[in-house]
Amino acid sequence: MPRFAILDPLTLMGQGLITELELSFPEAELDLFHTAEDDEHQIAEIGGQAAMVPPLDEGASLSEYDVVILAADRTSPRLKMLEQALEDEGEFIFIDASSLGHYRHLTSPALNADAMTSGARLCPANPTIVVADCVLRALAAFEPTALTIAAIEPVSIYGKEAVTTLAHQAAQRLQGDTVSEKINKNIAAFNMTAVSGAELVKEASSLFPDLEVAATRTLGGCFHGHLAILSLTFAAPLPLKTAIRALKKAPGLSIKKSSLSVDGASDREGVCVTQVEASSGGQILTLQAIVDGLQIGGAATVAAILKGFRVS
Repeated sequence: MPRFAILDPLTLMGQGLITELELSFPEAELDLFHTAEDDEHQIAEIGGQAAMVPPLDEGASLSEYDVVILAADRTSPRLKMLEQALEDEGEFIFIDASSLGHYRHLTSPALNADAMTSGARLCPANPTIVVADCVLRALAAFEPTALTIAAIEPVSIYGKEAVTTLAHQAAQRLQGDTVSEKINKNIAAFNMTAVSGAELVKEASSLFPDLEVAATRTLGGCFHGHLAILSLTFAAPLPLKTAIRALKKAPGLSIKKSSLSVDGASDREGVCVTQVEASSGGQILTLQAIVDGLQIGGAATVAAILKGFRVS
């Protein structure tokens, strides 16, 4: 029976992780800790029952767990205990599902159970890359040569506090006031901000080494829902009907005839894409997907990574 520890289960990501792991690993032992600076216990809901969440302290030996999953959305001195455990190179697997980005240099992006090895240091792949992986697997037989990703991301990538800040920003802008709080130094309400896509390119290139990859990222002014715009280039023209037929057969992926919207981003439906469009020469296909990044590239992707325990 695997033992999982979730650090900060009351964040947006933490709540999603608890729900997903209960469904995917009902036999697992799930222990919860928080890394907030106060010494009080927090209260979480597990299986419809209230559960006490103690602070992570010196008495908690993270090396006792098979997997430690970080879901924090703010830094804390208590995280030093996690960092010390990582430095000690324990055999436990570490998955950084947080919105902090502080452990990016220690972790490798992962999509599924193929990454599950003893002592691995992982993070779930960006939601747009999870979408791209789904599409690429479906069309692999047609030899794609290049991938372009345009990612438009919600403020929820910065955690629960950013969602609250977005509402404050919107109210202040509607009233004509100066915006007093920023989200990653930006005003997101009624706005779009182009940000660097370098990390997205690096991540996609590591996961799709046979493809030439380009990517852009934009911070959008919505609460949740990742928009992924994909363009795939093929060595030879690919008939549109052939591509659609292959995509319809792909597990975990569906083509929607109706338009997709952020409000329609489902946390349980997997990857939904728009109808495919082709370039005039037929060598480039484009499509769009909107997914809930707390699940795709979040809790559901973490569960897919952990499925390695079922065959170990």
